Amino acid sequence: QSGCDSIATLNLAINPVLTSTTNASTCSNQLPYNWNGNAYNTAGTYNVTLLGSNGCDSIATLNFSINSISSSITNVAVCSNQLPYNWNGNIYNGAGNYNVTLIGANGCDSIATLNLVVNAVQTSTTNVSICNNQLPYNWNGNNYNLAGIYTVTLVGSNGCDSIATLNLSIGTVLTSTTNVNVCANQLPYSWNGNSYNTAGSFNFKPWCNSYINQYNKYQPMRKSIAVSMEWQ
Repeated sequence: QSGCDSIATLNLAINPVLTSTTNASTCSNQLPYNWNGNAYNTAGTYNVTLLGSNGCDSIATLNFSINSISSSITNVAVCSNQLPYNWNGNIYNGAGNYNVTLIGANGCDSIATLNLVVNAVQTSTTNVSICNNQLPYNWNGNNYNLAGIYTVTLVGSNGCDSIATLNLSIGTVLTSTTNVNVCANQLPYSWNGNSYNTAGSFNFKPWCNSYINQYNKYQPMRKSIAVSMEWQ
């Protein structure tokens, strides 16, 4: 108003726009991921604009990654005499499907599955009766000279032990001799189903006293006859 100069001074300060970056990762079973009031279900880069402490915009960036839950399957077959089976620190006594949750290399759950098959130990029994003149008796590569119960362990068709048992009985070969005198006019002479027309010693082989279970038969025993003839 006085017509004089008026000196006006402006002190201008410029506040920067603030920025920040957050790198985050989570496991897929921990979704959704919450950040600055927003929920995220997929990996990616996300920006939000906030109000900074200086009153200006604050640009916040989220670099978001998702780690998957890993899984594995182990198929195992064992023999029943190999139980219990130890897997990942757990003991199993029967066949089945088992799951355990471990920590994977990425820090997330690792679901491990065990498919356990248990094969039985096989058994078999063989009953054999023979005569003592048929010794030794060979069974599964072994020779036996005495009656008894014998057991061998083989490898079964399922890869497990196969316990084979032999019940061996031995009958004695019996012998008998019959001396007969006949007249020539009484020929032929019949003995044990055979006919004889000349003098001599003859052997006949019926059955020994050893019973064979499978076939319900008897093994041979030896008989002999001495036939002499008198002429009239």
